[in-house]
Formats: sequence, C-alpha cells, structure tokens
Amino acid sequence: MSDRPELLPVIAAWYFQEWGSHVAGVTVLDEQQRLEVFLQDDELPLLLVVLEGEVPVAAAQLKFHERTERPERLHWLGGVYVHPDHRGRGLAEAVIAELLARGRTLGVRDIYLQTEADDGGLYRRLGWAPLESLRHAAGMPVRIMVRSVAADRVD
Repeated sequence: MSDRPELLPVIAAWYFQEWGSHVAGVTVLDEQQRLEVFLQDDELPLLLVVLEGEVPVAAAQLKFHERTERPERLHWLGGVYVHPDHRGRGLAEAVIAELLARGRTLGVRDIYLQTEADDGGLYRRLGWAPLESLRHAAGMPVRIMVRSVAADRVD
C-alpha cells in the first residue's frame, strides 16, 4: 500500500459498505484513517490490494489483535474483500496466499481470523481450523479460526 496511498479511499469505502455502515458513529473517513497504519510494505500490519491494470479489485490484511480479549493471539487475517464484479475468480485465495507467504517471512507462526460463516467457508478449505464461536462487537456470531504458517514451506 505504501506506493499507492491514493487507493485508501476506495478500500475504505469497500470496508465501510461491507462491515462498517452498521456501526453507529463510524464514517468512511474514520475507516480511511484507520487504514493509514497499513501504508508500509516490509513489516506488519500489511494491506495487500489486487489490481487489474490500475483498478483495485480485491484486498486483505495481516494485522495485530483483531480480538483484544485474547492478547496471546497476535496475528490476524482480516479485511478480505473482493469487489462483487470480480468474485468467483480465486482472487481472495490468491491475496490470502500472498499474505501468508509474507507473514511467514516476517516470522509469523499462527494466523487467526473471524468469519461470519460458522462452517468456516473458504477459510476451512484453505487450511484454517475452527477454535471457538464468539459474538462480534456488533452482536453477530462469529467463528474464530487458526492456521499455522510456520510449517508451510516453499521449496
């Protein structure tokens, strides 16, 4: 993201429409400011954006402490979003794979996530294992999952 900060408003609008609009008092500008911590390439937190030409079509994050009640769970996958016009093409899987590879090179061992899909959906297929069910701050149930990337090897 550091070389494309002009994309922050687009990504912020995606995230706001998908997850933030139901949170009272949160604006698109709040979301954009929250994303400014991702303006770096070689350290965490990371935000990867998939481009087709110059057009962003997907994004995902590797960040710290999505769920603060579990401080021992340090690294989290989040913000996995594919623009509706580009879904069904494997873009989520591709951006997640790249984040896992970068996380591994940065010494990340386990990556957690929360999903509204109780069966784990895409994440189960990609190797995440269910840990527990909790309630999101907005009150909806979420499934917490984990995947070890320390054992993944690229030979």
